[in-house]
Formats: sequence, structure tokens, C-alpha cells
Amino acid sequence: MPKNQNKPYRFISQNKYFDLDSPNNPFSSEKQLSIIIPTYNEAENIKEIVSKVKDVIGETEFKNSYEIIIVDDNSKDNTYELLLSLSKTEKNFIGINRLKRGIASAVLDGINAANGSIVLTLDADLSHPPEKIPELLSYIKDYDIVIGSRYTKGGKMDASFARKWGGFFLNRMCSFIIGTSVRDLGGNFRLFRKDSFKKIKFRYPCTFAEFGHEIFYRAEKEGLKIKEVPFVYYNRKKGKSKMGELPVKQAIHYIKRAFQLRFEPFLKYN
Repeated sequence: MPKNQNKPYRFISQNKYFDLDSPNNPFSSEKQLSIIIPTYNEAENIKEIVSKVKDVIGETEFKNSYEIIIVDDNSKDNTYELLLSLSKTEKNFIGINRLKRGIASAVLDGINAANGSIVLTLDADLSHPPEKIPELLSYIKDYDIVIGSRYTKGGKMDASFARKWGGFFLNRMCSFIIGTSVRDLGGNFRLFRKDSFKKIKFRYPCTFAEFGHEIFYRAEKEGLKIKEVPFVYYNRKKGKSKMGELPVKQAIHYIKRAFQLRFEPFLKYN
């Protein structure tokens, strides 16, 4: 954890840091691709995910114009020390330490801070295989959003029975309620055109990952083109899951948000 951070955001890069009131990136530069990795107590995985992402991007057309942004929710482990260390050795690295928590706001803050015109989000625990990134990138010229999908045809989950089938049926139910063609609403393995993403205007606060419901509901309303690409989700090998085996609270939030969006056209906003 950082010492003497008296503002909500601390940006760390190039062996420097700035404390700010908002997620406006002080390390601005022109990039084609920004990779955003939200973290909370993922110190065991950070070096490995950064290394693997670097290796994969190094084989693509973006190898000379990318950045890796870790958005950390003030972890209790030694994540902050790792951010400092990476800022000294990695020229394409930005760390953001936030004094608030939440996967949705971490991703949104990361996108706001991103210098790239294309933004990739993925988890730190290696459940989203970096080797799949080039395939996702191959579709971004023709689509506004590309989803690494566990639940479209060809997608799989290497996880417990409860997580695998519970997640499958929950996503199918919510897709049906919302009326969207997207099958994987709750994952974080996604690629966006930043200018297209900015067209999405969020109206609801988010507790868990149900903000994906609103992303795709509003994206389709805006006429954005969405592509789902199947991948195999691997259960984490290191660290502890923040969800548990059967996240009932998350499921309730998912279903509530699905109905909220479904009936939105008939309701007035406050």
C-alpha cells in the first residue's frame, strides 16, 4: 500500500508518480493500443501477466505503439511495490493506485486514462489467455467491440461445475431478458474502439460485473458492431478468487440489472 497518498488516484510511470483528484492521465502519449488490467491483491500474478502480454504484443503490428495499464484498488498485498518496480523497468507501463474499489469503475477509469485508440481489458489471474489477444485484434478493424467469449459456440470454462454451468445459465437468462444477442455479458476479456466506447452513456451504478449488461445493451442501441470470439477460460492457478464458487449476490445483481434494462424504455429516469 502506498504511503502519503492523499488523493483518490496515484499515477505511476517512468519511475515517477503524481497524485490526482481524477483519472486524467499525466503520462499522455500517442499509442495505438492500451491494455488495461484491473487488480486487487493479485501480487502473485502481476509480473507473469505483464510478461506474457508483452511477449504476445511483441509479435503483433502494435509492438511499437502500446501500453499496459494496471488499475489497482489499493491492494493489501505488495501490489503497490510491484507497480513501483515495473515503473522503473518497463517503458510502456502505467500503474494507477485508487483509493476506491470496484471492477466496473476500475475498468472505466482505465479506459479514461488510456492513451490508445484501441483498448483491451483482461483479468490479472491468467484466466484470460494472452495468446488469444492477436485473434481478438484481428477483428477490431471491422467491429467496434470484440468479446473473448466463454459462452458462444466453441467457448469453454476450465472451472468447477457450479461456476461453469451457473455462469452459463445466468448469462443466457440475462441475455434473454435484456434482448441482446451477446452471450458472455459478465467477462472482462474485451476489446474496444475507444471512440466507439465513448458513445455509451452509463446510467446505473454497478456493484459487480453487471456493467457488462449495460455496455452491450447500449452498444446495440447505438448500432455498434459486436463480435464474440470463443476462448477457453482457465481457472486461476495463483491467488484467491474474489467471487467464490457460487456468487449468489452477483447473480441477484445480474438479474436485477437485466430487468432494469429490459423495462427502461417504459420508465422515466429520476
